[in-house]
Amino acid sequence: MIPLWAVDAGGSTTTVIAAGSTARKTYGSVNPASVGTGPATRTLRAVFGDVAAALGGRPGAGWVATAAVDLTGDDGEAARLRDLALAAGVRGRLLVSNDSVPWLAAPPLAGRGVVVVCGTGSGFVAAGDGGEVCRVGGCEYLGSDEGSAFDLGLAGLRAAVRAGDGRGPATAIGARLTSLAAGRSPAELARELAAEAFPKAAVAALAPVVCDAWLDGDGPAAELVSAAVGELVLGVRAASDRAGLTGDWSVAAGGGVLRGCPPLFAELERRLGAELSVTEVVAVDEPVATVHAALESRVHDGEVRAPSAAWLLDLDPPPVRSRPPVRHRADDRQVAVGLCLAAWGGSGLPAALEYAAQVGADAVDLPTDTTSGLVDLTRWAREADYRADLRAAAGDVAVDCVSNSRDTQLLLGPHGPHTDPVLGGPAAAKRDHALRCALDTVRLAADLGAPCVRLMFGVPDVARWLSWWHSSVSWADNIAAWCEEARPVLSLAAEHGVTLLVEPHPKQVVYDRASARQLLDAVAGTSTSASVRLCVDPANLAATGHDPVDAVRGWGDGLGAAHAKDLQRWNAPQPPSGAGWSRYGPGPPIRFRALGAGELPWPAIVSALLDEDFHGVLYVEHEDALLPREQSVAASVRLLRELLPQGDPQGRTW
Repeated sequence: MIPLWAVDAGGSTTTVIAAGSTARKTYGSVNPASVGTGPATRTLRAVFGDVAAALGGRPGAGWVATAAVDLTGDDGEAARLRDLALAAGVRGRLLVSNDSVPWLAAPPLAGRGVVVVCGTGSGFVAAGDGGEVCRVGGCEYLGSDEGSAFDLGLAGLRAAVRAGDGRGPATAIGARLTSLAAGRSPAELARELAAEAFPKAAVAALAPVVCDAWLDGDGPAAELVSAAVGELVLGVRAASDRAGLTGDWSVAAGGGVLRGCPPLFAELERRLGAELSVTEVVAVDEPVATVHAALESRVHDGEVRAPSAAWLLDLDPPPVRSRPPVRHRADDRQVAVGLCLAAWGGSGLPAALEYAAQVGADAVDLPTDTTSGLVDLTRWAREADYRADLRAAAGDVAVDCVSNSRDTQLLLGPHGPHTDPVLGGPAAAKRDHALRCALDTVRLAADLGAPCVRLMFGVPDVARWLSWWHSSVSWADNIAAWCEEARPVLSLAAEHGVTLLVEPHPKQVVYDRASARQLLDAVAGTSTSASVRLCVDPANLAATGHDPVDAVRGWGDGLGAAHAKDLQRWNAPQPPSGAGWSRYGPGPPIRFRALGAGELPWPAIVSALLDEDFHGVLYVEHEDALLPREQSVAASVRLLRELLPQGDPQGRTW
């Protein structure tokens, strides 16, 4: 029997039934509209971490029913949930839907009738005999939520303020609100709530005050409750009409307002029967149990069937290919000459792979950056046919590394306008995007049989390069942030046996020998079993004043790959002319060139790699602004072939 788990995520709280348990565990809200993206994401990570622990590595089936998912919108939130679940180690199949969909799918409605959700917000879902799900309301508190806790709370607060001003009838709501707010007047409470960034849940918490005043016979409160119930009846009428319901049909109704005030539920039940001739009103007293029951009804013989208006997502990463990476070189050649395909961004993957074969590259680094257009990670994650097409396109090419530099940079930042050309929006959205791209890049590497991924996670605070008076901050804080944020990626890489390559660069946590050693030691001290090695680019290190030959020495097995390009440095006082010049921080202008067109001692660098017994791929990178791409790459490959042994050296024979 496949283990089942369920999550009900309303506007204010999240409740979970873990696999193999009937116990309920409650968390905070995971709805960004209620608490913000950052807190919502942190809570989701905790939820999925506990779900994964209960599964114990077994594949299961789960349903996340959340108010954050729109019935008719795109599946962006569903994809985010999938990535967070995968990152936490949840495996199996996942249904994701709006929180109202399981109420419709579960018995007794079993897909036909109307659902009323009346909690922090409100919404209506219906389906007729055709099974197509339609929605009424559910547009958050600025566009709908009539009859909800927020609506009642706001109406009660306004009624109390109006009564205090003399603009409305006297009501007991004011005194009750003052008692709830530790002596603050309704007007003071209103100003306080208006200053909050996300007031929805706090305003909704005032609804019980209105209900209690109604039950005690307060006239204005009775009018507010009657209006709220009228809005709920109107929503049910509109939903049933839109779904084309005829004959006998039932309503499933629930949410914090109806559960917390049974007389209000009874009044809604009475009016639905009187005004709409509803056959039965089913109380959804425990939403998470309803989600679990709906999931059970959709699982048959171990297979999960998605109802209408729900996404069925695969939490089992694509299988690792059984064949070893293809190599167009002799098995006994110590160092392979590879090609980074990033320079073919915009030209298409077929053109890039064709030139790699033409130039005789032993291996390639395949970039997945959304800015390059060579691989569509979103399609790859969702479409089995696209995955098959990509495997076929790679064919006999040796994809030894799959990389991402632009998207994954957003994991640690910077998150301001510096990275808006990659993805605009708040920092939390950028981090989610980066994590999704990093995880999918690891899975793609596993699918293609590539032994390595090269990911650049950015840096939280470049100012930690410097010491600050009486401050304890240091570069070690950046190292710690890297280890924490990269943990899901490291776990997935370890699961697939994929090595993570870290490239020292001025825009990264690892930028020189000392920081590289610091990171490798920090990763070794964590609980992860992932393999983390370096991909050293001597030109990048030389650009910031380091010795390019020394850059490749002394790493032993810690050196997993290397990049090959040349460098020109400008030391004159006047600015340089010509294309391709840039700066790495406050240093002099530099520009990258094809091998042999700059000043780096590549014969000495290659000799150092051979002396260090480096066995791996030396990837040519084209960043030369003066030469055509093909000419630059051909010249660089030719020079490396001349410097690398093409067979066993005989040594001195006399």
